[in-house]
Amino acid sequence: MLQRVKEIIRAPRVMQLHNRYERELDLSYVSYDSWIRQKELEYLAGTLPNTDDVQVVEYSKVGKSNYAGDIILFVNDRKKLAIRALYAVVSAFKEHPDALVVYGDEDEYNSNKTVRMNPILRPEWSPDTLQSYMYMGNVVAVKRQAITAEAESISDIYELTLALTGGLNREQVIHVDYVLYHNDYSKTLYPEGSGEEYVYNGELISILIPSKDNPGVLKQVLDSITDRTTGVTYEIIVLDNGSNDENKIMIEQIVDDIKSKAKDSCKGIKYLYLPQAFNFSAICNRLAGEAKGDYLLFLNDDIEVRDGAWLKKMMKYAVKGHVGAVGAKLYYPRSRVIQHCGITNLRLGPVHKLQYKEDNRVYYDHASDVDRDVIAVTGACLLIERGKFDDVGGFDESFAVAFNDVDLCFSLYEKGLYNVVVNTTHLWHYESLSRGDDESREKIIRLTGERERLYEKHRALYMVDPYYHDYLTRDILDSNYTYAYEYEYDGTKKPDMKVPRRIRYRIKDSWYNECLIISLEQCGTLKYWLGPESEEENADDIIYIGGYSFVAGSDNSCFDFKLLFKGDNGIYELPCNRIYRPDLEINLDRNERPALCGFSVVPDMSAMPKGEYQVGVMARGLASRLVLCRFTNRYIKNE
Repeated sequence: MLQRVKEIIRAPRVMQLHNRYERELDLSYVSYDSWIRQKELEYLAGTLPNTDDVQVVEYSKVGKSNYAGDIILFVNDRKKLAIRALYAVVSAFKEHPDALVVYGDEDEYNSNKTVRMNPILRPEWSPDTLQSYMYMGNVVAVKRQAITAEAESISDIYELTLALTGGLNREQVIHVDYVLYHNDYSKTLYPEGSGEEYVYNGELISILIPSKDNPGVLKQVLDSITDRTTGVTYEIIVLDNGSNDENKIMIEQIVDDIKSKAKDSCKGIKYLYLPQAFNFSAICNRLAGEAKGDYLLFLNDDIEVRDGAWLKKMMKYAVKGHVGAVGAKLYYPRSRVIQHCGITNLRLGPVHKLQYKEDNRVYYDHASDVDRDVIAVTGACLLIERGKFDDVGGFDESFAVAFNDVDLCFSLYEKGLYNVVVNTTHLWHYESLSRGDDESREKIIRLTGERERLYEKHRALYMVDPYYHDYLTRDILDSNYTYAYEYEYDGTKKPDMKVPRRIRYRIKDSWYNECLIISLEQCGTLKYWLGPESEEENADDIIYIGGYSFVAGSDNSCFDFKLLFKGDNGIYELPCNRIYRPDLEINLDRNERPALCGFSVVPDMSAMPKGEYQVGVMARGLASRLVLCRFTNRYIKNE
C-alpha cells in the first residue's frame, strides 16, 4: 500500500521530467536534410564554374558513346543527378589540377521526394576497396584524356573504373565532399566487385610471435597455424622475453612436439629465449632480424587461426607494390563479435572499427565484410613485405607497449602506401590474455603519454583519416554512421567555464553503485583534445572533460548528473550540461531515455586548492531519493 502511495505522489513529477526531456531532445535534434543543404550552399558559394565541357553518359551507354567532352561524367541514372552535381565536379577538377577521376557522396529521398536522408559517405581514394566492390557508386567523373582507345570499348562501368584508376595515386583520384546523386528510397545501389585473381608464387612468410609465460596459449596458436594454414609456405619464430623456468621447459617441449607433426609447408619452427624487459617494438624488430622470409607476419600469441586460406588471402595484398601493412578481421573467441576490422583515427586517438559489434549485418561503407583500405591495422596480426618494413625503420622502439603498430602504419601511409584489412577472413583473438585491462590509472597515464608522442611524431595525421568521412564525428568511437552535426562539441569552440563547488555533505558508502556507467572520452587539457597544431590561447592550462554517464536499467530523464573532483582538500561538484548523444539512443533501450546523457565541461579551477583530483560522477534522483556515485581512474591536475 505504501509503495502504491509513493508511485501516485511521484507520477506528476516523473511526467514533468519526461516532458522536459522531450522538449530538450527536440531542440537538440538537427535534421540531415537541412544540414546537408546548408553545407552544399557553402561548398558552391561564389561564382559557379562553366560546365559546358562536361558530357553526361549513363552507365547503360558506357562503351557505346562517343566520348567528346573534356570531362565525361558517368552516371547510373541522369534523372537522379543532384541539381548542382556538375558544378561540384568541375570545381573539384579545378581545385585539383592533377586529378583524372572524381567521385562523391550520395543520399536518398523519401517516398514523396521532399526530404533527403540516409547519406552514403564515401572514403578517399581506396584502390583495394575498389577491387572488392564498386564503392564509388552511381557517379564517376573522368577527364577525357584519361580514357585510352582500349578503355573506350569497355562496356561495364565497374570494369572501366578499374581500368581507368589502375596505378593512379591520391592526387589523381579525388573524392569530393558533395552529394552528387539522389537514390530512390530503399533502392540504393551497391554494385558488387568481381574479385581479383591471385596466384601465390611460393614466397616464404616468416610468422613472428612474441610470447612469455603463456605455454597453453602459445600451443593453441602454433597448433592452429600448423594444422589449418594452407596454400603458402612459412616458418615460425617465437621469441620468449623471460618465461620462468617451468614454463620455458613446457614451451620447449611444445615446440618440439609441433615440429614433429608439422606439414611440409612449414619450413621450420625456432624458439628463442632472450630475457628482457617488455618492449613490443624491440622484440618484434629482433624477430624480424632472425627471419629468413621476404614477408613478415607479426602475430600475437593469443590468436587462433580459423580459416585455412587466411594467410594466402593476406598475401594477395602484401605482394602489391602500393600496399604497406596488411591486417585481418579479428573476432572475440567463439563468437562473431568484432574485435578488429581496421583502425579509425579519431580525436580520441586510434580505435578499432566496430569493436564489440556483432558481425551479422552490412555496416556503413561495408566496413566489416569486404577487404578494404584503412589508415592502420593492429599489430596483433600484421603482414608486411620486408623491404617496406625496413624502409620505415621497423617498429619505433620508443613505443614500448601501445601505438607501435599505428605508428608503423602511419609511417607507411606517409610514404604513399595503402594499409589494408582483409575482412574476408577472420581469426579469434583472446585479447585480454596479452596485456590485461588498460583501465588502471598507470596504464591510462602510459596510453595518454604514448598517444601524445604518436601525434607529435605524425603531426599532420592528428584526427585525420582519409577512409573516415569528414561529415562523421571524430569525438566518439567508430561504431556506426555517427554524424558530426549531431554533436555539440566540434573542436571549434570550447564550452563555457563553470566553477566547481565544494560539497559539505558526506558521500555515503551505500551510494557507490556499478549501475552508474561512466565514459570519460576526454579528461585532460584542452590542448590534448584540440591537437598539437592548436593555436587556442592557454590551451595547455584549460581542463576539458567530455563523455557520458547514465544509470543502466533506469529512466535517465529522472536523474541529475554532476561531475565530482576528489582531492586531498575535499570533494568538489560541478553540474553536467545535457548533451545530445544519438549513439546512446541507438545502442541502449530508449525507455531508459539516455539520449541527453552526454556532457561537455570546462571547469574553472582557479578557486580550488592546487593538487590532483580524481574524477567521478554522482547521479541524484529528481523524483526519488536515490543517489548513486562512482569514481573513475582518471585524474586532473590543478597546477
